[in-house]
Amino acid sequence: MQSYPELSVATTIHNNLDRWMEMALSFEREVGRPAEIVAVDDGSKIPAKIDGLRSPLRLLRNETPHGFCGASDEALDEVKTPFALLLDADITFLPGDFAAAFAAFKAVPKLAWSNFLQIGFSGNVSSPSEDVLPPAWIYGLGNQVQWRWSKRKAKTLKPAFVSGRVKSVTIAHSSSALVRMKAFREIDGFDRRFWQCESDNDVCLRLLGAGWKIGVDQVYTVRHDGIGGRTGGRKRTYDLYRSRLMLYEIHEPASRFYLRPLLALRHLLEAGATLARPGSDDHLAPSFRFRLATAALKGYPKMSE
Repeated sequence: MQSYPELSVATTIHNNLDRWMEMALSFEREVGRPAEIVAVDDGSKIPAKIDGLRSPLRLLRNETPHGFCGASDEALDEVKTPFALLLDADITFLPGDFAAAFAAFKAVPKLAWSNFLQIGFSGNVSSPSEDVLPPAWIYGLGNQVQWRWSKRKAKTLKPAFVSGRVKSVTIAHSSSALVRMKAFREIDGFDRRFWQCESDNDVCLRLLGAGWKIGVDQVYTVRHDGIGGRTGGRKRTYDLYRSRLMLYEIHEPASRFYLRPLLALRHLLEAGATLARPGSDDHLAPSFRFRLATAALKGYPKMSE
């Protein structure tokens, strides 16, 4: 088994210990042994007990959930090595040369955060990244406008590489991210005002603002069960809107003057459209869209409010 003394695995568990074990065992089988695995059990109903791994393990526990962002930040805060690999529980490592991907990451001193290509549930290979974040007003106008804007932007954008195999991007998602700990600590880690969605986007934008680079390795590939899937139920949909609004209001301060009413109008129009589609999923129901419209004007307060 190949050893990686400079690399720690940082990861979280929340009521998904069996799937987490599959991920960890696939890492040991296909990659090797890190210096340490730091796992945060984020308020699982049944406290996680882990046996059967060959890698050194530190298991921490939150009695109540702190959310993906908070728990991931706690795991990374415990890392003692120069580099970390932040992993979702639904990642599976496949045969491939991880050592070459890790070496390529280390070889670029200003590369702070980098993901890998991913195979989703459909079997298609995709890049878990965004080359350019759409302007806030484009986002506010809805998915169709955003899709057309991104498609047109892609035609004019020339790919740039930070190395021969690592493509330069604006955002690389956190599902399987190599992290240069010096850079991560320089920006004070995750912003824990985020719960889950958009927390990685915020990290990437702050790293770029501090002069670091973000990338996606174009050779090494992992399987990610969650990529390309459905957005989830009401709670996740609500968190996605709340977090994306917060992201724009942090990084595009001018959006504070117009994005909330624009999103409220968007939700109202979407509610009208779904009225013609009875039997749609619960989180797309018109009543929920009307609720989102009201919440948008208030900045999407917590769902319990």
